[in-house]
Amino acid sequence: MYEQKSSTSTNQSEEQFKIRSDIAIAEGWTYNEEPPEPKKCVYCNKTLYHYGLVNPLEKQARHIFLWLPEPERCDCGQARKYWEQVDADKKAEEEERIRREEQKRIQQRINKLIKDSGIRGRFLNRTFETFQVNDVNKHAYRVAKDYADNFALMLPKKSPNVIIQPPEKEPNGLFFTGSYGTGKTHLAAAIANKLLREGVPVICMTMIDLLARIKQTYDRSDEATEADIMRIYEEVPLLVIDDIGSEQPTEWGATTIYAIINARYEAYMPIVVTTNYAGDELIRRMTPLGPSGRPLSSKNAEKTVDRLYEMCAGVEMNWESWRVKR
Repeated sequence: MYEQKSSTSTNQSEEQFKIRSDIAIAEGWTYNEEPPEPKKCVYCNKTLYHYGLVNPLEKQARHIFLWLPEPERCDCGQARKYWEQVDADKKAEEEERIRREEQKRIQQRINKLIKDSGIRGRFLNRTFETFQVNDVNKHAYRVAKDYADNFALMLPKKSPNVIIQPPEKEPNGLFFTGSYGTGKTHLAAAIANKLLREGVPVICMTMIDLLARIKQTYDRSDEATEADIMRIYEEVPLLVIDDIGSEQPTEWGATTIYAIINARYEAYMPIVVTTNYAGDELIRRMTPLGPSGRPLSSKNAEKTVDRLYEMCAGVEMNWESWRVKR
């Protein structure tokens, strides 16, 4: 008499019972509204009845609280074929709706990622598509593009017991060095922009902005703490530090930059760096100065540069500045 809907849930709200109108009338069931008039199958003329829903907690009351608006489906061949098409169309519509919602969700995530990435203004337009490739810079372009295209290989793996495993490809970072205006920042930003548009979180800032963001936490109690920002810098899938060494850091800055880079080194996390300096000159630029203007200990600077050289593949970009050519 009763037909229970199939369900894998234990939630009673989903365990509805139903009974066909002709059976309900014959057995004297009660209902709030008269049952809808039966319809005929347009293919075989079979009478098709509506089903009424019964509260599963009050099924002994023999009362129908709601009639389904559509009658039962005919089981003749032509009707089955028709309903198969209807169900297929509905499934396609639902899949398209889900796809659109997922695209919207992804776009919202991308927009937030870009907002949180630190990439501002003209850097957002520095993509692989807008990079002017020529015979001089084509190798650097290919290295950067290949890095972005295969970024998944640069990320470490975690075993079931949460032990970090090295990435498939090492070194898994890039170290762009060279003179001013050769496209180092453009390629680094292009990597960041490509990954961001694919939904991969990236932080892309100059070294000074990176440190300034941490200092902001000292004066704003409603913002994230220094530990929160440091954790983001250490755990974001890709950290891009632009123009490292352009300004000499304080003793605190040198210590903080080393802490960030060393944490990523220990966790096999990838990093991309651009700089106009290399070797001893970069170490000198990363060594803080004392009140008298004399260099303080270069220990953190040396360790920072040593870590970067081990983590990254070098990309030299020493040629005439494109800015001079304009």
